[in-house]
Amino acid sequence: MPNTNFLCIDDQQDRTIDDLLSLLHKSNKELLVERKTPIELAAQIKQISTASKEKNNFGLLLDLRLDQEATDDHPKVPYRGPTLAQELRTRMTEKKIAPFPIVLWSITEKFVKSFDESSHDLFDAVFGKDDQIIDQPAQVAIQMISLVNGYAQIVSNKKGRLAGAMLGFGQESTVGLHESFVEEFKYFVEGKAVHEISSYLLNSLIGPTGLLIDKTLLAARLGIDIAKSGASWTQLQVELEIARYGGPFCAGWQRWWWFTVEVWWNNLNAKQPNLRRIGAAERIKILNDRFGFALKAATPIEADYSDKFFCICVATGKPLDPADGFRVAELNMKPWQDTAYVSGYAALNRIEKTKWRISSADRGRFDRLKKS
Repeated sequence: MPNTNFLCIDDQQDRTIDDLLSLLHKSNKELLVERKTPIELAAQIKQISTASKEKNNFGLLLDLRLDQEATDDHPKVPYRGPTLAQELRTRMTEKKIAPFPIVLWSITEKFVKSFDESSHDLFDAVFGKDDQIIDQPAQVAIQMISLVNGYAQIVSNKKGRLAGAMLGFGQESTVGLHESFVEEFKYFVEGKAVHEISSYLLNSLIGPTGLLIDKTLLAARLGIDIAKSGASWTQLQVELEIARYGGPFCAGWQRWWWFTVEVWWNNLNAKQPNLRRIGAAERIKILNDRFGFALKAATPIEADYSDKFFCICVATGKPLDPADGFRVAELNMKPWQDTAYVSGYAALNRIEKTKWRISSADRGRFDRLKKS
């Protein structure tokens, strides 16, 4: 495989940055990152533009705060990462520079203090130096590589305005997709810049649960305990290859088309029961009997909870029947996206409270639970 080349702009002067970049490279040898110190804005844009032309498979890694430290050769710059990213995105829209992914990284504390959520769409991914980079370097590396490859995939299909092919269907087909999503996505493919299409895919399709689901939710909806199922879980994924998302960024963010999984389930047997109406143990028995697997059933968060799992508790990350949870308040949800839930157990114990807020539609029911 060809190397993926990132340019890192970061003003931190100690060896911490070099150590983190080395950690990423060691976890995936295909990822090469060259580090530079920030310079005057016009010169910085020229430097990045030149690098993007000279290096194949190019991406940019930016620090959030570029305005804190200086060197003997370069004074402290008066701009931050989002400012630089905004100027680069504008030039991409104007087709003055070729499109490439921009990734933001920083210390978590600085994100909390300095990152304006309105700047989020400028970046294809955001990583914490003190958590994700250290804890999951291999995952971060493959996502960075996937971003670069995904941009190439978008560019290739955008030329022919092939919305279906871009999503990995192999043909210009959108059968089975939510009509509202198809209309919006075609609008982006036909009239928006590459980085805008990237942002739309990552934030409206791949990130939220709905048309696509991740492996945690896939396992929950099939009633599977991944850790206890061992090789059988891997074998099941082979059976579900037909449902795997193959569009941009698929290597970094593994997803499955839920409507295809449902069709697959319904075709397993002549009198297949509705997946939503049976518990995890029955779902597992059907799969094991059909394929000869040794899958193990997932268990509820609480002993008296239902095992008719269909969502994941946002606080505990465990399988949940929506009947045992409360809807989470969410802004600007798309029609094809699923409602998120927090379990009653997590809500009562305020687990990961910063990650959720109970919707006003379920607030009264939660109040009654607290009283009881």
